[in-house]
Amino acid sequence: MKILFTTLKKTLFWSYERGSWQYDLMCVLILAFVFFAPNSLFHSADADMTQPFVVSGEQLGTSQPNQEEIRKYLSKTFGHDVEISRIVKVTDESGKIIYHVYEK
Repeated sequence: MKILFTTLKKTLFWSYERGSWQYDLMCVLILAFVFFAPNSLFHSADADMTQPFVVSGEQLGTSQPNQEEIRKYLSKTFGHDVEISRIVKVTDESGKIIYHVYEK
């Protein structure tokens, strides 16, 4: 029992000498976790980390588009159905209105 406790203590406090097989094994296990762990462990599903699509009124053919017109334009552009979480109306330096569209 003492051997098991000593091994766990050395592993937990990383007290094996560099170059020993135990140290190398711990490094391999950490690398295996980083490279083979599913992406969902590192990224929150509900975090809004997506970059917005920038769409101007000229691209849409109307100066005051609604959400449905923007959704149809993006769906046609990307070739798949797009769900919009929010739209932010922004004016650029030249005074043109552009829309930052965030996808769900």
